[in-house]
Amino acid sequence: MMKAVEKYNLKEPMSLDDLYSLMTERLPAELQGKFKLKKGLFGKSIQFALYMQMQPKVSVKGTVVTCRKVIVTKSVSVGGGPSIDIGAMKQSVDAAKEGGIKKAAFGGIDYFLGVCDAMREALKDKV
Repeated sequence: MMKAVEKYNLKEPMSLDDLYSLMTERLPAELQGKFKLKKGLFGKSIQFALYMQMQPKVSVKGTVVTCRKVIVTKSVSVGGGPSIDIGAMKQSVDAAKEGGIKKAAFGGIDYFLGVCDAMREALKDKV
């Protein structure tokens, strides 16, 4: 079973704005421009772009940075038929063309795990 949350314990407290600046400096080029600071019902967080129904969300409280997997579906149904997430379906087809059926099936999960790995690397001197 894949984990939905990964936490990093920092040596010193960090604000969300400081974490955002650190991410802007240290995350790899393929993740640059794919995250932004958001205000929500439960406070501020850093949200990554949606990919195959997977949207990583990063928050910080005191010395604990949390990277959470959020599943977002934008389904459309025509005439009461089955619902289809057109955006995720298109991304799955593109992933299958690019990397085969495995990438189409696990692309969203790999995306989340890649964000967690990048966060772990970016915070390695802070934990």
